[in-house]
Amino acid sequence: MLLSFMIAISFILMTLNHPLSMGLILIIQTLIVSSIIGYMMTSFLFSYIIIIIMLSGALVLFIYMASVASNEKFESPIKNSIIVIFVLFMMTYYLNSINFKYFNFNKPTANEYVSLIKIFNTMTSNLTLLMIIYLLITMIVVSNIAKTNKGPLRMKI
Repeated sequence: MLLSFMIAISFILMTLNHPLSMGLILIIQTLIVSSIIGYMMTSFLFSYIIIIIMLSGALVLFIYMASVASNEKFESPIKNSIIVIFVLFMMTYYLNSINFKYFNFNKPTANEYVSLIKIFNTMTSNLTLLMIIYLLITMIVVSNIAKTNKGPLRMKI
């Protein structure tokens, strides 16, 4: 079910041309992929990390596009919609014919627990702390460089 929805969203993404609608589709795609990853592993930690990273990036893109192209209209050509509907019907027929009993997604293994422990291990804790401090300093420097009177890309008159 999620796989067919993910493929459908991918086909819809190819027909869009407005940046804000593409960002919305990317957010939906990220939620679907992270839920699939969460079901494949026993822990949803990686799924949460993916969601947080993609949503923060999409927020930056949304702010940028809202300041640059705020008054563009959404247009959806009929020809593209017909092609997407046809592909969705074909894909639904194909996915219903596949036997999914051979795919076992909820089989916990010891490797999954080890991969979660490796992130915050004592060997990598120095590198993790260095990355956190580097990102904090970068955020402070960028916020100090940006002037408040020259902040937005499009000046309001």
